[in-house]
Amino acid sequence: MYILGLNDSNSAAALIKDGKLLAAVREERFDRIKFSDAYPQQAVDYCLRYAGISLTDIDHIVFAWNPGHEIEPQESAAAIRYHKDFLHYIPNNLLRHIGGDKNNKKIRFIHETLGLNDSNINIHFIPHHHAHAAGSFFTSPYEKAAILTIDAYGDDITHQFFIGEKNQLKSLGKTQFPHSMGQVYAAITQFLGFRANSDEWKVMGLAAYGNQTYYDKFAEIIHFDKNRGELRFNLDFFTFYFWSPRRYSDQFIEVFGNERYSHQEIDQRHMDIAASFQKRVEDVVLEMCNYLAEITGLDTICLSGGVAMNSKMNGRILLESPFSNVWVQPSADDAGTSIGACFYYWNHILQNKRNFVMDHDYWGPGFSDEEIRNALDDALIDYEYIDHPERTAAKAISEGKVIAWFQGRMESGQRALGNRSLIADPRDPHMKEKINLLIKHREWFRPFAPSVLKEFQYEFFESASDSNFMQMVYPVRESMKSLIPAVVHNDGTGRLQTVTKETNELYWNLINEFRKITGIPLVLNTSFNDNDEPVVCTPKEAIRTFFGTGIHELYIGKFRVVKPKCI
Repeated sequence: MYILGLNDSNSAAALIKDGKLLAAVREERFDRIKFSDAYPQQAVDYCLRYAGISLTDIDHIVFAWNPGHEIEPQESAAAIRYHKDFLHYIPNNLLRHIGGDKNNKKIRFIHETLGLNDSNINIHFIPHHHAHAAGSFFTSPYEKAAILTIDAYGDDITHQFFIGEKNQLKSLGKTQFPHSMGQVYAAITQFLGFRANSDEWKVMGLAAYGNQTYYDKFAEIIHFDKNRGELRFNLDFFTFYFWSPRRYSDQFIEVFGNERYSHQEIDQRHMDIAASFQKRVEDVVLEMCNYLAEITGLDTICLSGGVAMNSKMNGRILLESPFSNVWVQPSADDAGTSIGACFYYWNHILQNKRNFVMDHDYWGPGFSDEEIRNALDDALIDYEYIDHPERTAAKAISEGKVIAWFQGRMESGQRALGNRSLIADPRDPHMKEKINLLIKHREWFRPFAPSVLKEFQYEFFESASDSNFMQMVYPVRESMKSLIPAVVHNDGTGRLQTVTKETNELYWNLINEFRKITGIPLVLNTSFNDNDEPVVCTPKEAIRTFFGTGIHELYIGKFRVVKPKCI
């Protein structure tokens, strides 16, 4: 049985067969629009192409939202506003297969776009936060877990507690819009001069440079009501629940000072606001986790939703909450609900036994050496074939070069995990500044991640718990900070990726070769893209980004490309 999962709002598609994931990819990787919310037609095409099937071979299509809920007149106008794109991208004829009036506008709207006039595909819509929960729990290695979903908004819900057991989910409580941690995070992001719903991780990165001088003020604004099991905010400080281009109110400005515009310099006040807000978010979510542990009695938690992409927060949950096991799906943001939609229907609705664990995130397009060679020839550039690119690449990294590493199938999540990565020497104290300035063309304070061999993780970090998807921040051991300064955050932590030989042997070999040369079993890893661009997907995009930035060498499949000046 084939099930196709779809979502908008960072749109993506995923395909499972008999309960096992085959492919998952974001539309942005094809249309090259970061966080694209277009209908994921190219993502769907890739999933079908990878499986060698056509759309008519699909048994069920599942959407990770409930648009019927959102267009009921008694529901809030904000629901329609924040999810209007869904009603536009749903292919015109699909809803016919739900049953009901064939003249229904929604039915016609879906069916015509996908061209399913003569098919018998079953179409389903599921609640957004159930898709988040399913995408985390049903891909985890755990048979029973507490689940916390938390984001900006979905079907009028901004947070939900669940318990997952075997193939079933049970809701334990929720917070409804407009009390939204994700929307408040977007408001602070905008106040600090960044783009809301896009640059939230800049706030997290900037927070490492600030003091918590505004913490008490944020504590008066952001709360978790344990008696009700709900998030609560002082909405007088925000305007995101109105149709307003500014998400924070005049009262917010009175308390925190004037907003920063993107062209203005970042000063200490901005850093302190970021640090204070980040700490309050972490503390409130920790309260939520403590509450969830108390009512479930479990020691395992699965996290999902855009706020669960906050790796600093996730690390604290593991190290400070009652939960000894913390699972965060690599696409915890909305793109991952396409995966969750598939598994929710397969496991929870059809009640099939679970037979899948997501132990890696390489679900996107890959390319053969022949396809890569053709792209290199088309670009009229010189290259050489190398039997063991990991050895040559490791030597180049040890010599201070920044290399592009394009191998295997592309990562599905936001973070590059060794297949579409830029890699550099973590020992160079100036490497962060070099990459931010010459390659990524982005702010000076943006940090980079260490990819560390699992066998050596505990020697460098104060936790041995795996962070396979770069979703955790752990403190770096004091004795190791001076050895790897390029990947140590200003607050002494690192957002690490645990690398195992079982899940990515080639990348493990590359880091191990670097270890043989330098004695350091980790490398600096960041995504293979320029600022404000999606991660490269194709060989052509890899070549273009390589020559358009300050990357020294490109290792693409078994081919090596070197800029003439670097020889």
